[in-house]
Amino acid sequence: WFPTVEGVAIVDPNLLKKNNLPPPIDINEILLDRQKVPVTDTLDVQPSQSYLDISYTALSLINSEKILFKYKLEGFDADWVEARTRRTVNYSHLPPGNYIFTVTATNSDGVWNPEGKSIRINVLAPFYQTRWFIVSSIFAAFFVVFLICRYRIEQFRQINTAKAAFSRQLIESQEAERKRIAQELHDGLGQNLLVIKNRAVMGLNAKGNEITDEQFGEIHESVSDALIEVRSITSNLRPIHIDRLGLTSTIEEMAEDLEKSSGIEIKCDVENIDGLFSKEDEINFYRIVQEALSNIVKHSHATGAGIEVFREDQRLYLNIRDNGEGFDVEEIAERKGLGLNGIEERAKILRGTHSIYSESGKGTRVSVEIELSK
Repeated sequence: WFPTVEGVAIVDPNLLKKNNLPPPIDINEILLDRQKVPVTDTLDVQPSQSYLDISYTALSLINSEKILFKYKLEGFDADWVEARTRRTVNYSHLPPGNYIFTVTATNSDGVWNPEGKSIRINVLAPFYQTRWFIVSSIFAAFFVVFLICRYRIEQFRQINTAKAAFSRQLIESQEAERKRIAQELHDGLGQNLLVIKNRAVMGLNAKGNEITDEQFGEIHESVSDALIEVRSITSNLRPIHIDRLGLTSTIEEMAEDLEKSSGIEIKCDVENIDGLFSKEDEINFYRIVQEALSNIVKHSHATGAGIEVFREDQRLYLNIRDNGEGFDVEEIAERKGLGLNGIEERAKILRGTHSIYSESGKGTRVSVEIELSK
């Protein structure tokens, strides 16, 4: 019983009844970028649409002003959001993905709707975030990298081709100049020396006085030595024996001459390779052998050496060994000494590769492997 200014008010707790009916939920309005869209079970949000507004309500005829709400956007909200009596929710710039929006409410007696009301929300990704675009971009990136690599490889190939062409032209011009000098020495100086020698012989045969005979004898000896020197120079400048005797015999003859002049025992095991190369390539092969043997004579301090030339399966192999003191290959390679540059370039011109093996006190081996054209 409560006294009031208007009289007595009576409250009987036994007569109060609890509302056990959960309030039904309804989503009554959806706005995308402030534009109303139909309320359906699934909502698609385009990449260009940024703002999402959802309005909801609950139906109750008893103390409807005391209805409380909570909502959750699965995939975005970590937990339920207590909205109290607020009946709208706003989202902006949702990341692309699939979400489920659920809202539920409780009546004035605290009875919650266990199911609530849900809608699916699909936020579509812009084209540059879609899987097909990412996969295409990856393939495109790989393709661009492939094209760049191929372009660079082609550049390097062209550079190497240009270098090889330049080396070939340089070596060919050197050989042409050697040929010209050798020809002039042979036809000019050699012929004049031969004339002088013949005249000295004629003077000796004329039998003058003792002084004259002595002078003619000295002239004869000097001219003979000069002729031998000129022939040696012309042979080094241009091995004319290749045209006369062939490449095989010329290499063997060069080894014999070096053996006699240097005292180094040189063993030759040279397979017949005449006709395997063009005239220009024969000179290049000869120069490789000549340069390697010259290095042995000048630098190796060897007592023995060997030349081996043989063919296997359209490939030609050249091995030149010595038992000399050896050297540091890396150090010599950095300085490009001992004529290694010429050997390397000529091997490339012959479409071959070269390698050098050497150890201090264990001698040296120069190997060249050449692919023969069919």
